[in-house]
Amino acid sequence: MTGYGRGTATDPNTGISVEFELASVNRKSLDAHISAPREWTGFDQVCNEWLRTGVHRGRINVQLKIETNASTKTGLQWNAADMDASLLQLQEYAEQQGHPFEVNSQLLLNLAKSLKDRTQLPDWRELEATLKTAFDAALSDLNSMREREGKALAKDLLSRLEELESLRQATAEHATKTVELYREALLQRLKQLNLQLDLEDERLLKELALFADRSDISEELTRLDAHFQQFREFISSTEANGRKMDFLCQEIHREFNTTGSKSSQIEITRIVIEGKNALERIREQVQNVE
Repeated sequence: MTGYGRGTATDPNTGISVEFELASVNRKSLDAHISAPREWTGFDQVCNEWLRTGVHRGRINVQLKIETNASTKTGLQWNAADMDASLLQLQEYAEQQGHPFEVNSQLLLNLAKSLKDRTQLPDWRELEATLKTAFDAALSDLNSMREREGKALAKDLLSRLEELESLRQATAEHATKTVELYREALLQRLKQLNLQLDLEDERLLKELALFADRSDISEELTRLDAHFQQFREFISSTEANGRKMDFLCQEIHREFNTTGSKSSQIEITRIVIEGKNALERIREQVQNVE
């Protein structure tokens, strides 16, 4: 499901402030894209573990923003020892290549800029508790929004499920007339061929019995009823059942297919087509379910 969450925290030791922004869109599996400082090796794996505690499906964009004490001060911030070492390396390289080396204000400014980002961030493990606090707040905010969408989605799914249930009941009513209609149609064809056949003739009774067995959809209707009941249980559950609901849609579609292939009544065929269309709308919504 779609959603957005934001969480902030400040580390008491370093004064560094961190902010997480989480944004999710629909996807069958979990796909996380994490934007964090490149020098923080291993943080993306930890962030993925945090994410999996509250999200199971969707494409999640995780944006980390960091504000250090240095960014609130005027002027550039750098490490003097790193500056000296870098200047020495540049001088040695210039002498090896036979180039003149002169230290001026432009060189110092460019060197200070290149060293600035490298000196202002500590290792992420030193900030792990603060990062986790901000991330949990963002995740909670994200899931609150997703839960509100989920309630609206559950209401919509239940109404569509009622539509399928009414179609199943209509199918059951038409199914009770299947053998009788076939018997009348068979007798009418025999009459058109000028063939007189006793209604108690064994051949006629056998044909009707075989047709009744081939066209019996009571099992399909029973399974549809069971699937609908299980679907309602998934909707009311607090667990992540999106994948199970998706699989259940496939099973419901299978029962509709079998019902349509067994029945020769045009009314049932129309109901099956309508049921498949309604089921497809449910399946589209189920892709949004956690």
